[in-house]
Amino acid sequence: MVYVEEGIHNSMMIDDSVGRKILDTAAAIISREGYENLTIRKVAKESGCSNSAIYQHFGDKNALSAAIAALQAKPLLVVRDEAYSRDADLSANIDRVTKSLLEKLYSFELEAVYMQIAYRGRLRRESNPFLLRVESYLKDAASRGEVDNTDISEKAFFLSSSFWGFVQMVRADKDMDLERAKILLEVQNRLICNGIRMGKRDGDFLWDTLREKGVDVDRALARMKGDKEAYRNFLMEFFADPDFEALGTAVRTGDAEHAFEYAHGLKGMAANLGLDEVRSRLSVLVEILRPGGLDGAAEAYDEVMEACRIVTVLL
Repeated sequence: MVYVEEGIHNSMMIDDSVGRKILDTAAAIISREGYENLTIRKVAKESGCSNSAIYQHFGDKNALSAAIAALQAKPLLVVRDEAYSRDADLSANIDRVTKSLLEKLYSFELEAVYMQIAYRGRLRRESNPFLLRVESYLKDAASRGEVDNTDISEKAFFLSSSFWGFVQMVRADKDMDLERAKILLEVQNRLICNGIRMGKRDGDFLWDTLREKGVDVDRALARMKGDKEAYRNFLMEFFADPDFEALGTAVRTGDAEHAFEYAHGLKGMAANLGLDEVRSRLSVLVEILRPGGLDGAAEAYDEVMEACRIVTVLL
């Protein structure tokens, strides 16, 4: 019998050449013909291994497919670890990790994606390395005061299952390309992260977090006589302003005159709302556009939108 690391699957060992030949052959059959057409007899014929060798290594067809899924899952753990940063907030990390995973999963055959989903469903929650990683993200966020530190395991399960449900849906849609899927994923991530934070937001969590992001909350609230709900509504209206899209169009089409007008107007509104980082990046763009130039304007516009994104994910 062959084995793999505890917590992934207990039926594979990479340095077993026979086991690896069986796995590679079975994976090729699934990719080519689908899981339903995988048989032990077919694997034996194509791999040159006997039926008894396959049963000795993996037991049955289900165990063989689980071992394939385990092998294919390992790079996904690497992707998670490379995308995650302890210095970033929860929203940024969830966005980076899930988009990196989505990119990787778009390189998988659809059958392999379904096998990943089934495979994760069979793992014990308390030793599931994928869930444990998500729990560590939430614990880091809780240590920074971003989320409540209760029900961490349940929150991790919710985040993970939401992502895999999304993957199953977009990969099943033949017309859904990766870029469109990323846009939809960003919306889902924002809604989920806001929901996880909801319990904290009843107090001053939102405003404290905005202050950490460089927003002059106190100056803006003073203008509004302390009306937090009105301030939040003004922020949401500002980031939904169609002038942002018009500014981007003007920059892309080389219309420096109108781009300057849009950028200058947005800069004033950002200043009134205490959005110092957004205002600062708009100022850079305004100075590029003021003399009618466009050199560096596209990059400066991207910087503006990134500064906006950092705030909008919190609202």
